[in-house]
Amino acid sequence: MLKEVIEATRLSPEFCASLLRVPADQFRLWIDGKQPIPQFVIPEMTVVLGVSEKNLLAKNPPAHVDGGFLAPAIWFKLRSDELSDADRELVGLVRKLGFFMAQLEAIRGVRSSRIWRAVAQSVLESVDRLAPPAMQGRDAAISFRAAANFEHGNTGIGELIRPRLRQVGAVVIESPIPKSSLEGCCFSIGRESDLRPCVFANTFKSSWFRRNETLLHEVCHSIFDLENDPVSLDFREQSKIVTDLSEVRARSFAQECLVPRAVLVHYTNQLGMQWQDLTPHETAKLVAAIHVEQATLLRAAYEGGFISEDQRQKYLAYDCASALREMSYHAWTTREFLRERAGESPKWIAQNRGTTVGTRSLRLPAGYVKQVIDTLNIGEISIGKAAELLMMDRYTFAERFGELIEPVAA
Repeated sequence: MLKEVIEATRLSPEFCASLLRVPADQFRLWIDGKQPIPQFVIPEMTVVLGVSEKNLLAKNPPAHVDGGFLAPAIWFKLRSDELSDADRELVGLVRKLGFFMAQLEAIRGVRSSRIWRAVAQSVLESVDRLAPPAMQGRDAAISFRAAANFEHGNTGIGELIRPRLRQVGAVVIESPIPKSSLEGCCFSIGRESDLRPCVFANTFKSSWFRRNETLLHEVCHSIFDLENDPVSLDFREQSKIVTDLSEVRARSFAQECLVPRAVLVHYTNQLGMQWQDLTPHETAKLVAAIHVEQATLLRAAYEGGFISEDQRQKYLAYDCASALREMSYHAWTTREFLRERAGESPKWIAQNRGTTVGTRSLRLPAGYVKQVIDTLNIGEISIGKAAELLMMDRYTFAERFGELIEPVAA
């Protein structure tokens, strides 16, 4: 039933072949049933496609059934016309990355998915599901900040979001999808017995400050919604007036994680600011310190009783971009950052984390790249396996990371 599954996902056979690192004509033989699917590739295919081995190898699909009926749950929602081929193919790449991450954790004897389940369960148990959705999001954020160790002396947590999410077992991916309206999404990856959430943020024409909120927004969806909905999608052009329960909850969760009232009080006292007469420069200073975009900062200040609605609208109109760029390198473009700051860290962290296998590229998390290299250097995997885990050929791997590979002792 491979042919029907591929058609139902709306992924092209050529992309699937490149993703599995097999010739397109070979993959076509499997689709057409002219050759059996080799056993070695089945585990990877079932994880990436989200289909059981039994259904993948079934000879005859149900008769007189619309193709969409055969789409695995993860792909059913991704068939939407709102999504482009690039969106779907990136999800395929990330699901493959999840397969490799699970492999690496097994090699290293780590099971971070267990940590995630414990954190998510503690959050769910702390929330009254009959409460208003905004209150659910706020209470969930308070619990999550404690469980994931985000308490940080009432200062901004933007620098902590990515490493702390990874420590508790979530997969965090930030990569550009040009010409896509998708801003963020989340879904589960890995084997059924070892699932963990992947939260994704589209970096194309998106600021670091905005992505902080996007990632935490998707974390909320992964805690509350993935059990009943295999994928959550958020688009840039969604209405500013949020009425869906899960979206109200997720927005409240992200805001409370980033800008709890205690953080606003802390900076009011530390910086001696007068909320009733805030200047553009002071607004930029708050954005830089709290690591959140201007609109979210001011929404939190309004809901916290620091400013009126008229003041919120006035401060929203401030152009803080120039001042913010002077205060925080997070406001720079990628090109500016590479020019000014990349020399402070290894070149591969800034520039060489893109995959090369397949027709699409994915920017790999720096921490995952380091784990692969460290595992190689202690002799637990070969160079070929390290290259495979990073989704690139051996020659590219050697060119990018050769100087980090320790020589084997004689």
